[in-house]
Amino acid sequence: MCEKNLNFAPAMLCTLLNIMIDGLLNIGPNAYFYGWDVLTYVRYLLDAYLRQFSWQVQTSLVIIAMSLLMIILLSVMFAKRMMDRNKSERLLRQCAARFEEPFRIVLQSDEKWPREEIEYVCKVDSSALQTFDPETFAHLITKLRLEQSNRVFLPNMQRLCAMTGVQAYLEYNIVKRKHVEESLQMLMTLPIRITEGALAVYTESRSRRVRELARSYYGFCSKTEPFHFVMQDVNESFELWYPTTLHRLVGWHHAKGHPVPQFLTLARQSENSDKRALFISEIPYWGNEKEKRSVRAYLTSNDPKCRSAAIQALAIIGDPDSEADLVANYSAQFPQAKRETLMAVAKINTGKQTEFFRQAYLQSSSQNTRAVALSCLYNYGKEGRRVFRELANAGLDDTRFFEQIESTGPKS
Repeated sequence: MCEKNLNFAPAMLCTLLNIMIDGLLNIGPNAYFYGWDVLTYVRYLLDAYLRQFSWQVQTSLVIIAMSLLMIILLSVMFAKRMMDRNKSERLLRQCAARFEEPFRIVLQSDEKWPREEIEYVCKVDSSALQTFDPETFAHLITKLRLEQSNRVFLPNMQRLCAMTGVQAYLEYNIVKRKHVEESLQMLMTLPIRITEGALAVYTESRSRRVRELARSYYGFCSKTEPFHFVMQDVNESFELWYPTTLHRLVGWHHAKGHPVPQFLTLARQSENSDKRALFISEIPYWGNEKEKRSVRAYLTSNDPKCRSAAIQALAIIGDPDSEADLVANYSAQFPQAKRETLMAVAKINTGKQTEFFRQAYLQSSSQNTRAVALSCLYNYGKEGRRVFRELANAGLDDTRFFEQIESTGPKS
């Protein structure tokens, strides 16, 4: 049997293994094992057992054994992950029951509150808030932020995140390179400021997704050059989420009273058609009157994406003076731009373009364009409705369009 005070294995485990081997394998009382000798013996035993089989059977048995070990390992990992997930959800429910409504009240306010007032609403001191799990707070505040996605700037977000430890937690993840992508996404959703230097290393990351997230989020952190990467990357391609992020970034600074870029200038500087179209689409929201009038020049652009963006921008601006330019350039547009022009003129809605819609319907060879023209005509006031019914009773081939538009449109 094993001696006590072994260097490599507990004496009790060694004793039990010896008893099992003596009893099950009938090797007699004269076998002595010390420490890892037990494992060595088992290895020799397995080797002797497998020698009686061909190499194909041996390989199959090894594969089966490894598969069983892998299944056990994956089961343990899955169980641990489920336990961690259930624990996180339980903590989130507990946290929400205690703080969801107070946090919602704080975030819904249009005025910036002092620390004392936030503590009064939450009925807890800021020092006590630091004792809770900041990751749970981060998920709870992110959930509340998404409820108010229609508001670009929440005055109390930064202070609430600082008081709950969320800001320090996310900044720690960024500095320590833990869950970087998830943390950047959460920071952009909130958004809050962290130390500019902590983010700088990721603006040149090898991972394109992390690099673009960091550059987009940089605008929320920097006080000196918030639009540095917007202006630097005017020729770069972008991911699908970038237009929304850019719009939120500019709106966030606009709500704080900060200057925003001149998008007309950026559009002229860019050699990337997608970026030019994106910059043009932002002019109706943030551009001055001169920039908004200058959008009309892109109705005759050689770039179809810029033309399309200009038409949609003029529809948002809603300037009646631009209606004549839209109508004048209609015939020179490609089919999709023609449909966008029809919808833009209908949205401006001066009431003077009934005949324009009528001719657009009668002269178009595209069924989609004719359907859009009829829909615009039907919704273009009483005169438009009258002309629509005249066309409907004229015995034309598009009876299906007339019936569908009249059945789905507003009743008069």
